[in-house]
Amino acid sequence: MAEEKTFLVEGEIVEKRGKKPFSKEIKAKTAGFATEKALCLFGSKNKLKRNRILVKETKEVRQNEGKEK
Repeated sequence: MAEEKTFLVEGEIVEKRGKKPFSKEIKAKTAGFATEKALCLFGSKNKLKRNRILVKETKEVRQNEGKEK
């Protein structure tokens, strides 16, 4: 079974007054699933349609293997 990774999804929300940038860390198996989850979350919490959410980049965030002392 594939392990979930943490992705950083960055983009803009298009509003009547202009564009508002966003970035969100999401746990998912692939970058595609992370992008889809971001669209779902912003749509449901902010009452936005998908055509108002522009995803510019989805990249994997590296987790530190050990705790620093």
